Amino acid sequence: MEYLPVDPAYKTLLRVVILIDTVLLLILCVLLSIAIPAVAPWHGAFAAMVVLLPAITLMTVWVNKRYRLTGYVVQPRAVYFRTGALWRTQTVVTLNRIQHVEITQGPLERWLKIARLVIYTAGGKSSDLTVPGLPLPRAEGIRDGLLQKIDAQPDATEAVDDQL
Repeated sequence: MEYLPVDPAYKTLLRVVILIDTVLLLILCVLLSIAIPAVAPWHGAFAAMVVLLPAITLMTVWVNKRYRLTGYVVQPRAVYFRTGALWRTQTVVTLNRIQHVEITQGPLERWLKIARLVIYTAGGKSSDLTVPGLPLPRAEGIRDGLLQKIDAQPDATEAVDDQL
């Protein structure tokens, strides 16, 4: 099965999120070094390096690997999604279990013109499948296609009524 890749803007989204988290951690390091007079200046520099080195590694190595391994497939009876740079996950949702489908965008996603396709299934408390990093027109097309396929499926209650 050939997985379709998500939009390359997804890499930018991941990097921006890491950058925001890193800046917040660096601000915390600075505030702590100012608030605690017993802390030597080199402790603050060391803490900054402890924050920056993993962030740079994440922004270069992890983001590229995560992007390369993130993909989806929409087939006639199911939606497949895989992701994971360190811990790999593969999720399959069959069409007969889908309750509703949403498209969501946060501020960064709107800026990058990408969206998340969120699929909810029967019996679940929350979403069962979220496909991030889709161009908005593609997400809308997949949503509309899934809804058409679901509408075309025979309803189980209709089948029982027909038998009676």
